Amino acid sequence: MKVKDLLVIAYSFPPCSVTGTFRTLAFVKYLEPIGWRSTVLSAANPVFPERDGRLLAQIPVSTRVVRTLDHSPLERLRGISRPLRSTSTAGTASTRSDPSPTGPWRAFKLGLALRLQPPGRTPGWYSSTVRAAQEMLKERLPDAIYSSGPPWTAHLVGLRLARQFGIPWVADFRDPWLENPFVDVPLQVLRKRDVADERKVADRADVLLCVLSTMQKTFLERYPNRSESSVQTILNGFDPELFESVRPSVNSNRNELTLLHAGQFYGPRRVEPIMHALRELNEANARSGFQARLRLLGGPSGHAAELRTKVEKLGGATFVEVEKEIPHHEALKEEAKAGVLLLIGFTGPGEQFQMSAKIFEYLAVRRPILALAPPAGPVGEVLRASGVRHWIVSPNDQTGILNAMKEIVTAWRGGELDGPQSTSSLAEFDRREQAKRLAQILDGAIAARAR
Repeated sequence: MKVKDLLVIAYSFPPCSVTGTFRTLAFVKYLEPIGWRSTVLSAANPVFPERDGRLLAQIPVSTRVVRTLDHSPLERLRGISRPLRSTSTAGTASTRSDPSPTGPWRAFKLGLALRLQPPGRTPGWYSSTVRAAQEMLKERLPDAIYSSGPPWTAHLVGLRLARQFGIPWVADFRDPWLENPFVDVPLQVLRKRDVADERKVADRADVLLCVLSTMQKTFLERYPNRSESSVQTILNGFDPELFESVRPSVNSNRNELTLLHAGQFYGPRRVEPIMHALRELNEANARSGFQARLRLLGGPSGHAAELRTKVEKLGGATFVEVEKEIPHHEALKEEAKAGVLLLIGFTGPGEQFQMSAKIFEYLAVRRPILALAPPAGPVGEVLRASGVRHWIVSPNDQTGILNAMKEIVTAWRGGELDGPQSTSSLAEFDRREQAKRLAQILDGAIAARAR
């Protein structure tokens, strides 16, 4: 088998453990045994605080990882960066900014911060990464380039290198660039730059890769010059090796049901609807001694502290527990212990693009899932295809959420939710199969260039 070389451009890579890391890591890991050797360009000092050193063991020994510095202007101007940091989202380099800052000085600082580091970008990482790549490519050209965004700076690096060296390039969009429902771009000049840069990427990339069919459809409509074969979809998924030692070990106490939500709250996602339903459910079952509890697991200590304060203000301290993030492998074991896994989405603009990567871990654990998301959207499609027992209700349907919880409690107390909740094949979400699909896409891009 001829070994092919792949240059991977991904800002986040182990030990950084933000959600976006896992798709890239799995591709690198499972491309290697089918003939693709990777060199990874990542940030030496990513702005995200999440770290898990155990992830380093999953990187193939044949993989070369080159870490370049993010010379972030905001890190040098900490006073200016404070308004931006206070509104930054988790798992991406995106920002939902306060559109009406109070006072001219705060407005000036926020405007300057947005220009220095626009939402979804890490401009301080661009130059060092391009220089490092250029030095490497002078010695040997890879067979293809794969870039993963956000942050979109990875695609801009890929664009520069693909143009300069004429290498086939696959640009992977883990989120929408222009329609991301978790990101506000409050300045028109920045919005215009995003539109222009996405078009540059779309004009040059051999393949635009998406995580949702709705994103694929949007790209084909926006860029009608692209063929259907040049815009592909590979859903997010799970690494089966991580679940070999993860088995459901649920508490059999029928008078207590624990719902677990793993991950942070940001953007339009809200904890209030499920808390209201649990409070009403617990009040109705007070005489029987039954209680439903909610565990909110994930996020750095600052995020957990803010969420804990919100829970207390909402009167949920007696049945809601807020915990900061733990290493990924430990989080998977906690998910396997949960009576029900909770996924919280939203309704409104951009709902057709929502698909938390967390759902695929939930599916792999094979515990029942309560999803607060539009039933007709991508989340509903995945849940119905998975065969895992689930309930899906709009997060705005308070009566529907309460009714779903009543059904769940009845099933729980009847012993119906013990053990794995699906025997269906989840091959579509298996990272090994998805890596094979990516290899086919890369081979196709190379072959198309050769014609």
